Amino acid sequence: MIDLTPILAAVITAFATVASVLMGQRLMNRKQKDCVIRETSQNANVYTALQYIMEQMKADRGYILEFHNGEIYFSGRGQQKFSCTHEIVEEGISPESHNSQNHRVSNYHSYVNEIVTNGYFVYDDIRNIKDQGFYQMIKRKGIQSIYNVPIKTLDGKIIGILGVDYVKGPMPEQAHDDEINSFMRRQARTIAGYLI
Repeated sequence: MIDLTPILAAVITAFATVASVLMGQRLMNRKQKDCVIRETSQNANVYTALQYIMEQMKADRGYILEFHNGEIYFSGRGQQKFSCTHEIVEEGISPESHNSQNHRVSNYHSYVNEIVTNGYFVYDDIRNIKDQGFYQMIKRKGIQSIYNVPIKTLDGKIIGILGVDYVKGPMPEQAHDDEINSFMRRQARTIAGYLI
């Protein structure tokens, strides 16, 4: 009589292995699909918020710049960068998100410092911007006026910048009202919830 126990054990082990691999792949595919659906839903909320902001601010371009860690320096310190992750534009206005990727914070120190220190970066006429590197970059985008505020988490960590640009003409005068500044800060807090 042949002892089938080792053969049976091998068949059961092989079946269990194949079943666990297939179930793992199925769960991974479902998880990836869920991540894509969640990301799509969050992005839809961000774009709806940007559209609302542009309408209220009467702007030509709305965008979000997010801070991130790019590569690593030889010293081991991370390169602090920011990139445009979301953008909408009015008809006839060029999208510029592809030209706003991986900017080193150190190259635009004055711009970032002004946003962090003052809580906003607002210029009716970009020719008044002192940071020449930043001025040259936004001048190439056709910007006449700019309004940026930091995007902060609930604990106050700055994770990005919410901005609107005026390309067709200068920003409306009411853009300097405290009410507008409060509006932009509230919108930045709302958007922070979608980004984290």
